[in-house]
Amino acid sequence: MVQGPARRARAQAAGEAEEYAAARRPDLVRLAVLLGSPPDHAAVLADRTLAGVRAGWSELIAGDPDDQLVDLLLEQRALDRTAWWDRVRPDEVLPPELAPLDRLDPRTRAAVVWGALGRDPAGVPGSGDHGALDPGLPGLVARVAAGVPVPPEVVRTPLRSRSSRRLVLGAAAAAVAVGLLVPVLGPDERPVAEPPLGPVDVGGRPNPAPVAWYAAGRVHLDDGSAVVPDVVALVEMGAGAVYLDVDGRVVALSGTGERTLLGQAVVGPGLVGSAVRGRVAWVTEDDEVEVADVGTGRVVDRLEVGDAEQVGLLRMVGPVLRFTEADGETAWVPEEGGTESVGPSASRGSLVDVVGSTELRQLDGGRVAVDGPFGPRVVVPGDGGEVSPSEEFVLTRTGEGGLGVRVFEAGTGEERASGTTPEDLVLDVRFTGADEITYLLGDRASLPDGSGVGRASGTGPVEVRTCQVRLDFCVVHASGPGFGETAALLAR
Repeated sequence: MVQGPARRARAQAAGEAEEYAAARRPDLVRLAVLLGSPPDHAAVLADRTLAGVRAGWSELIAGDPDDQLVDLLLEQRALDRTAWWDRVRPDEVLPPELAPLDRLDPRTRAAVVWGALGRDPAGVPGSGDHGALDPGLPGLVARVAAGVPVPPEVVRTPLRSRSSRRLVLGAAAAAVAVGLLVPVLGPDERPVAEPPLGPVDVGGRPNPAPVAWYAAGRVHLDDGSAVVPDVVALVEMGAGAVYLDVDGRVVALSGTGERTLLGQAVVGPGLVGSAVRGRVAWVTEDDEVEVADVGTGRVVDRLEVGDAEQVGLLRMVGPVLRFTEADGETAWVPEEGGTESVGPSASRGSLVDVVGSTELRQLDGGRVAVDGPFGPRVVVPGDGGEVSPSEEFVLTRTGEGGLGVRVFEAGTGEERASGTTPEDLVLDVRFTGADEITYLLGDRASLPDGSGVGRASGTGPVEVRTCQVRLDFCVVHASGPGFGETAALLAR
């Protein structure tokens, strides 16, 4: 079977993920042992971590995967409830000479061990100062690590959280105020109002594009497409996806067609997610942001916000969910509880997108500001837009209805070829690689008034096109007749 460019790229990415996992697994097992787990249990934790890496490789490879690897292992360790100490005493795992490690918090300890293994300890966010430790400790750690046995691979499924770490207290307080006694439900204990959804058939041609997409009432996944009516937002999740429909249902769709109802959302804010962590977020009519574990189908945390219709979900950046409201912007770490909010500022502009340390902010007059690590603020024309995973480029929406696209270098503002023409109607667009942009396009000339309204034309052709910014080269993955009055969109 001859593979198209996007399918070859996915196969290559899968191979790269496997190579990375094989290269990092020994040190990841050693790290888990030096955090206090016996080798066989450490292997399970490492394998669960690397399963998440494989599932979200396209998300991780946009930066340096090592920057999140230790954090992902610490998450798996925190979720794990294996009582291995019933057969191995904790003080038998490591020699007594390493007792100073026990006085460190988990992140600082992980940073010390990761550095002793020859890795960059800067990849462990939130670790404390360990400069006052015995200077001979890293060498001792390295010697002990070298003797740690590395068992063969055990599992390929990441562990997902089964319950929240805290209760929702607001409802209880309100009940007490009116003299009622009601049970307080944890985030994963609210009853599901609707029965489970049945599966859908996934078949036909494998998706030739580098991202899942929706048009003509079909969701296009890695291994085929499925009929799903009235989708308005889509998030890629490994070989499957999570979608939001016009009735506000948030549904996990596996690569083989199984469906799980995750919750009910306000349609306007859409969805954001992280394939690496298996999480998806939406906004409810109760003015809350909810985060669900896609693997278990449970809501694992929620955060009260102001007006649900005023919330703009931006991204999950590592474990942090970034979103905006009418009165500012918030960075929230679900399941840990940390939030940081910043009020609005006309001079700074409203936050449109953020990747790493690069922010895209909307200014007045159809201008967008790029604030990043490359130098002073750069201002380019546009209304809304997106930062590339590598933080090297930005795209902005232009023209009437935002149906055009322009591309700029983030550090200089120099314009680059977008790969589109004035005749192209940009129904949706996103970066799908460091310098790769995928478009879902209609034909402006085929519309009755030539203007376009953000929906696919009922008569003109529609195509999926990917363009390489540096090479000024594009490839068309799929094209066909117009899809009528159905939404057409790319997965985020």
